[in-house]
Amino acid sequence: MRTLEFGCDLCWPDDARAAWDARAGLSRLKELIDESHFIVAILACRRCEQRYVSVFTEMIDWADGNDPQYWTLLPVTDAEVEDLIQRGTSLDETALNMLGRHRRSLRRDHPKDGPPQVFWASGIRVGPHD
Repeated sequence: MRTLEFGCDLCWPDDARAAWDARAGLSRLKELIDESHFIVAILACRRCEQRYVSVFTEMIDWADGNDPQYWTLLPVTDAEVEDLIQRGTSLDETALNMLGRHRRSLRRDHPKDGPPQVFWASGIRVGPHD
């Protein structure tokens, strides 16, 4: 079985924290979902043109104003990008959670009480959101 290689050393380095820092250099190609607490976008590396799906979710903390936030960044194939764009407004959390289920993804969880955690995981996890 052939393993797909994704990204380059600029956009998808081995270290999770370095990969999170590299995310800031990705260009935004397409917004798929743009709600105030649930954002899904296609991002791309300016050097190797690898595309990523980025999922952001946030829960409002009405008591303390310390809103928990969650990000997932998953490299995607050209066919997956086309499918996501074609889905348009029918794109939902189930479809996102099924995408690249066994593929390495980058996560950044910033819980209400505690520092942000950046780590490697698999697939997409659409976090809780309002």
